[in-house]
Amino acid sequence: MAKQHPYARVIEGLKARGRKNAELLTLLQFDWPVSRFVLEKISEYISDQICADEEPVIYEIIEGALIRYSEVVHFKEGKKIPDPVRFGVFIEALISETSRIMEIEIQDDEGSAWNVGSGTSFCEWYSTHSGGLNIYPKLHENEKSLRSVLYELITSEQIRSVLRRVNYEEAVVAGGMATGH
Repeated sequence: MAKQHPYARVIEGLKARGRKNAELLTLLQFDWPVSRFVLEKISEYISDQICADEEPVIYEIIEGALIRYSEVVHFKEGKKIPDPVRFGVFIEALISETSRIMEIEIQDDEGSAWNVGSGTSFCEWYSTHSGGLNIYPKLHENEKSLRSVLYELITSEQIRSVLRRVNYEEAVVAGGMATGH
């Protein structure tokens, strides 16, 4: 049997956690088909192998971003929120949730460490480290730099171009998207 891609495992796991996740994922992917690229990238980078309370943390990260996205999908005071703004809110929330939840460092028995700002996917790092792993709380040294790394990681040039065109790229990277547009 072929090994399932991290994206497929993560999406399957999210959908199994509730109908709301399935509905929001369907809406997001209908509204923005390129969101699959974003979800593939974050699923490959974090994977479903990092757990807290026996649940993959990637679920909480994506669910948080889906909730923020759902808040801006609907009309506010009779006004439709522009499509690029809605997608920008999703990207910004995904980066913010990743940054918040991944304030950790994972070390192997020999002291080699991985953190979300390392630039290497967890699975890639783990594949070269054997033995037990320990997880320690660790604040990010440079939040702005981390947000930039995550933005570059999960977005394509097409996505960056759309956000630049509507002047939202800087707000997404900085974490300044408001849901009340």
